[in-house]
Amino acid sequence: MFDEIHGKSRHYRSHHHRNHKHMVFSKIPIRGLLHILILKILKESSIHGGEIYRQLKERYNVDAPKPIIYGVLRRMEKLGLLLSKWNIKEEGPATRVYIITEEGIDYLEDALEKLKKIREIIDKIVT
Repeated sequence: MFDEIHGKSRHYRSHHHRNHKHMVFSKIPIRGLLHILILKILKESSIHGGEIYRQLKERYNVDAPKPIIYGVLRRMEKLGLLLSKWNIKEEGPATRVYIITEEGIDYLEDALEKLKKIREIIDKIVT
């Protein structure tokens, strides 16, 4: 499912963009964790993509490009991990609000358990 969320097929080529404006994002191995961070944020409250972007920056110091965030959101919606609905206000633009599903909660909990096991291994390596 990871490859489906991140838009990778089993046979993909890695491309390195040295002059990309979001170098911080590309230097940290966070792309593989981005969907987990997004699900964690959405588990707390249903919010729009701009708010997800803001919370990623403020809470996790992750400055992911917005197109990447929206791509991950669309793929997770196709996989049934979240839903979206339009929030139309009397004033201001309409926003698409993202809501985590039960399947998304189950996926998140499983991913967090796996990360805890990985953290134990990393702790042993770096100490």
